[in-house]
Parts: sequence; structure tokens; C-alpha cells
Amino acid sequence: MRMTISCVVLLLWASLISSAASADDAPKAAVTGLYNTYIKLKTRGIPSAKELAQYKPYITPELAGLLKSTDDVEIKYKEETKGEVPPLVEGDIFTSLFEGADSFKVLSCDEKGESASCLLEFKNTNPGDGKTFTWKDEVMLVKGKSGWLVSDVEYKGGWDFAVKGNLTDLLKNVIKGDYGY
Repeated sequence: MRMTISCVVLLLWASLISSAASADDAPKAAVTGLYNTYIKLKTRGIPSAKELAQYKPYITPELAGLLKSTDDVEIKYKEETKGEVPPLVEGDIFTSLFEGADSFKVLSCDEKGESASCLLEFKNTNPGDGKTFTWKDEVMLVKGKSGWLVSDVEYKGGWDFAVKGNLTDLLKNVIKGDYGY
């Protein structure tokens, strides 16, 4: 009997530790899901409707709406210009580097109530010379009914031609016709 009680207590303790670790890893899991999809799709510019569907499990409905509206603007712009000019948004929108990342690592996540932020390290290896460029960006999350979702990306690149600001402002500027983001 004593052995059984000890086993039950041990199992309960292990279960509590496991669930606490899972809760702490929840923002990290959402960010990892988003960026694993990003690496797989190699999205440049605004995601197409098909790509957006693959990102939706990891992003807020608000961010999904901004991406969809920006894609609508891109489609209209392409029609108006008969596809004779580049898209309004070129390059990577999910990181500071125009060329994008080919790998990432979540360095830390800081949870504060219903919001969280995760600092990520990204790498891009130039296929021409094999040199690797490394930088960090921060991803913002909110906790919704279905769990943690990415709400924004803060671009932290400090080099001259890094994308500046954050993803949601970039998208809002394109939607309102300010293409100088």
C-alpha cells in the first residue's frame, strides 16, 4: 500500500511538472510552428491565399486579416500595372533581412499575462560564398481562446538596409497606399 501511494504521488508530481513546462513552452511552440511553416514555404513578399492558410494556425485573426487585405492590394496593383512593375512588397516580411532566413532558433520567451514576446535568432547562409549572416528579431504573441498566437514581428536588424519597424505597420501602410514603408 505504501508503495502504491508513493507511486501515485510521484506520478502526480511528474504530471504537474510536465503541465507547467508545457504552459511555459506554449508561446515558444506557437512561434516555432509559424517559423517552421515559413522555412518550409520560403515565403517572400505577401503570402498568397494558399500560403496564408498554412500560417493561420499560428497567427491572430487580426494579423491574418491584415495579410489578406495586403494581398488584395497586391493583386489589384498587379492588375492595374498589368504586371509590368515589381510587387509593392518584395523580399521577406517575417524577418529584418530582405533575403529572409534559412534557419531560426527561439532564444527566449517572456510571458506577461495574456501577452508574450519571444526573441529569435535567424541565420541566412549565402549559397554563393557560404557565409552566414546572423541577426535577431522579436515576435509578439497574444493568448486567445485557442492558445498562443503570433500578433506581430518587431524587426531588430541594425544594418543600413534592414527592414525597420514592425510587420503590422508595414502591412497597414501598404493597405492605406503608403508604399514607402
